[in-house]
Amino acid sequence: MSHEKMPIKALEQNIHEIVSIKLKDQRIFRGRLSRCDVYMNLTLEDAEELVLGGDETTTIAKYGEILLRGNNILWIQIPEE
Repeated sequence: MSHEKMPIKALEQNIHEIVSIKLKDQRIFRGRLSRCDVYMNLTLEDAEELVLGGDETTTIAKYGEILLRGNNILWIQIPEE
């Protein structure tokens, strides 16, 4: 697999960008990506937990910095270029 198509490379290129992450337990978090590792463990700054409802997204909790374990992540949405 070329380096351009590796998910970890895409994450590394988006450090300090706002990302959205859905966990396997269906919770969704959004925040500024500050760190990632080869296991897809991610650290978000200014993180908030969201609830999607129809056309609206509602923040239900705000956190400072959080760590999300890679094995709990269902999907990651990074900004489009």
